Amino acid sequence: MTRISYTVFVLDLVPVTATFERFQGAITQDPAHPGACAIQVTIDVASLHMDDPARRSHALAPDMLDAAHFPTMRYTGACAAKSIVGNLTLHGVTHPLTLVMQRDGPQVDCAGMLRRRDYGILGMSGVVAGDVRIRLNVHLPP
Repeated sequence: MTRISYTVFVLDLVPVTATFERFQGAITQDPAHPGACAIQVTIDVASLHMDDPARRSHALAPDMLDAAHFPTMRYTGACAAKSIVGNLTLHGVTHPLTLVMQRDGPQVDCAGMLRRRDYGILGMSGVVAGDVRIRLNVHLPP
């Protein structure tokens, strides 16, 4: 099972976690080079799931993710030692994003951090933290 989520802190105290329910992607590995891989993921922004419907509505609003104008986000990268080095396109802006990768058998967990302002997401500054923790959890088939 694959899960894509993010966590952001409100008032630097309260963690708010959201997941995306619709996405497509692929991880390819070269059997001749076990450490080599490539990843590409496209996420449907409107598939955002949060426990609080009002909070979800605001997260998708124009001053935040702006799902109406930017319906997808995309990540592409390649393995480099214990990380994935790539680019994230979010809110119409592309920046490098490195994800630290941990693997335990078929379970792969990737984590990284982005700054909202780098992507032009400025809504609720001062209330919602500027840094967002990104997580990608993948269970690879045997």
